[in-house]
Amino acid sequence: MRLAFLVDLKVDKLRRNRWIKILSKIFTLEGIYIVAAVLLSAGLINYLLEGTSVPASTVVTNSLETQSILETIAYFFTTSLAMGGLYLLLRSSQPSKSGRESLMVFFGGFIILLIGFFLIFSFYSFKRFG
Repeated sequence: MRLAFLVDLKVDKLRRNRWIKILSKIFTLEGIYIVAAVLLSAGLINYLLEGTSVPASTVVTNSLETQSILETIAYFFTTSLAMGGLYLLLRSSQPSKSGRESLMVFFGGFIILLIGFFLIFSFYSFKRFG
């Protein structure tokens, strides 16, 4: 009986831990899908397969077939920025917020999404056209 009580106390303590709550929200099906989509769109697989021949100091290669590690990191951050904008757009549509707060979150998310798209397409045009 005493051991079961101690186990319950430790489990309750873990459930109240901030990091456990964050990790339990991330490791849902939607969270795993979002992380996988960001990593794949950043070109991590492309770098692992073909980018090892590119010097590490190269920021952007002029070929669409290869990708440097710095370019992968830049694509990762810009894709994460765009996903953050989409998340703010999602949060603005929830009915629990007041009208003014919802509108500000919507415009903030839309502007962040536009900045993310601008950076992604700027990297692509710089890579494609030099």
